[in-house]
Amino acid sequence: MKELEISRLKQARESLGEAQALLAGEMDTGFILTNLYYAFYYPILALMNEGQVPSTMQSVTIGLFEQGFIKTGIFKKEQSDAVRRIFSTKPKCNGEKTQVTGEEVKGLAVLASVFIQDVEIYLEKKSAESEGGA
Repeated sequence: MKELEISRLKQARESLGEAQALLAGEMDTGFILTNLYYAFYYPILALMNEGQVPSTMQSVTIGLFEQGFIKTGIFKKEQSDAVRRIFSTKPKCNGEKTQVTGEEVKGLAVLASVFIQDVEIYLEKKSAESEGGA
């Protein structure tokens, strides 16, 4: 894998770890959701780098991810749905919050963990294929 991809996956794991610690400590849901959002978003940035797609606005990047990786069947629609849900629930700059249950937050944390792992496996496979074919 490329250095930037490795770095993005590390950032994703750190964000997930922080979200899990906040969740265990029953901290503010907004902080948990923000960390979960980045646990999903950093792997998407790793994939976009892999495809040489610039990371512009977050919503555009997510749309490009869906186009290049969900519609093509590389990743499950469930993962895209989770990304869209977390994007809609993370606290907005204006302080507006979306109601989210504790169970939903826990479920999103599990999906984030699986997503990070799936992206890592995909990138490792692509890297091995490019090294083997070079």
